[in-house]
Amino acid sequence: MDEYRAREVLRRSRQKIDGIDRDILDLITSRIALAREIAEAKEVLGMEILDPERELQIIERTRKIARENGIDENKLTELMKILMDLSKTEQKEMLRRQ
Repeated sequence: MDEYRAREVLRRSRQKIDGIDRDILDLITSRIALAREIAEAKEVLGMEILDPERELQIIERTRKIARENGIDENKLTELMKILMDLSKTEQKEMLRRQ
């Protein structure tokens, strides 16, 4: 690969990553919207926000996906825990405002 080709690959790859990042952020926004709906349902059903069994299922699924794709399990699990924390925070805030 020559320098021109390398710069072109770098430029195109970065553009693709920017698009993927936008998609990820859109998906996180959708995930938060669903978490709000779940909070409403949990409130009606008298359930707690925290659901350790559900969280364990998510973590196990995340680890499996990480292994299958050669991704660091711990890092991907950390990322998923951040997303779950974000969802729980949104749910708690929503219920507090009601």
